[in-house]
Amino acid sequence: MFDLKNKVALVTGASRGIGQSIAVELARAGADVVIADILPGDETVEKIKLLKRKSFYVKVDTSNKKDVESAVDETVKRLNKIDIVVNNAGIFRPSSSETLNEEDWGKIIDINLKGYFLFAQAAGKYMIKRKEGCIINIASIAGLSGYAQAAAYCASKGGVISLTNSLSAEWGRYGIRINAICPGVIETAMTNDLLNDKKTRQAMLSKIPLGKTGKPEDIAGAAVFLASDSASYITGAKLVIDGGWISSL
Repeated sequence: MFDLKNKVALVTGASRGIGQSIAVELARAGADVVIADILPGDETVEKIKLLKRKSFYVKVDTSNKKDVESAVDETVKRLNKIDIVVNNAGIFRPSSSETLNEEDWGKIIDINLKGYFLFAQAAGKYMIKRKEGCIINIASIAGLSGYAQAAAYCASKGGVISLTNSLSAEWGRYGIRINAICPGVIETAMTNDLLNDKKTRQAMLSKIPLGKTGKPEDIAGAAVFLASDSASYITGAKLVIDGGWISSL
């Protein structure tokens, strides 16, 4: 049903966690997948090649326009096109708002929001010419509801949701679909410190109706669906995957 055969995808932040899971599942559905990350992506590339799909790694600072354009151009040069972009790369640096420094604020906004736009812009130029394409932005429930100690992160993810709204309205006439996925608490390297604290973990679980944290695979399945023709009439959507946290507020 969710066939991605002959599709070419680029996934940012795919060296581990949610990004790696998405990249592997896109490949399992038939896509060739480029790994764009500032961290080494060889492990993900090997996982994809075991699935008999093409894959290579591009080192990229997602907040650097030249890096981003180079990654997209290299994808098209080596694989002839780009059908799918998954904007996933992100950072989280908890801090009280009264002590949050300007450097951390800028870094979070640059990677979590600016980078998403840069990849959409660079890939969009190719997609507009072909009159088709799919961009999936990994946002967060933090973009839908405020959380303490996370002003910059919440602002960045709220921006991702607004960016998704704007691009979907603007590029729909070109046949390009842009959607966002809003994960809740997912077990990744980014959330390890929080979840390893028993008190914090229990506090989080108490807010989740399903009573459990999510896995990267829970996000990957949704990404494959949104990238496939089964979602051909879906654009501008915000798919919340959080075990019910937001709905229970």
